[in-house]
Amino acid sequence: MRTTIVLSLSLILAACASAPTPRAAAVADLAPTGKLRAAINYGNPVLATKDAGGAPQGVSVDLARELARRLGVEAELVTYDAAGRVFDALKANAWDVAFLADDPARAVDIAFSPPYIEIEGVYLVPAASPIRTNADVDRAGTRVVVGRGSAYDLYLTREIKAATLVRAPTSQAVVASRSRRMRNAFPACA
Repeated sequence: MRTTIVLSLSLILAACASAPTPRAAAVADLAPTGKLRAAINYGNPVLATKDAGGAPQGVSVDLARELARRLGVEAELVTYDAAGRVFDALKANAWDVAFLADDPARAVDIAFSPPYIEIEGVYLVPAASPIRTNADVDRAGTRVVVGRGSAYDLYLTREIKAATLVRAPTSQAVVASRSRRMRNAFPACA
């Protein structure tokens, strides 16, 4: 009887010693390479931009570094110029965590955490445009330019029925194109 108790106690202690700690389990799940490879999306400047030296900075960069610190691993920032490219890199296993808008199309392949930020999208129209409300947008003859694969693209693809979606390579390309047209139309304002 005593041998059985000692043996059982030894097995329990061995099991406890070999059971992963919650932090070790989190590292194995979130940073299986030993580094936290965090996808940083420059496509949305609310989330990330480059500093004067070209280094990543912003909310998602800070969150990635803090998560890595709490896990006790190095943060490796894997940068992309568009959210669609972040999503595409999932297939290549290029990153461990990413900062993307929670969207039903993406949720098929990605497990999302609760939101950490809420970003509202708006339409940019000339002052003389007849479009005054969101309801005015979805009409035949209206063109809506959006960055391919962005959260805005995914949302508009589901919601727009009559207007035409025109997809630019990135969200930055949408803004740059609009800015060039505005400068050409109003050279005194440039």
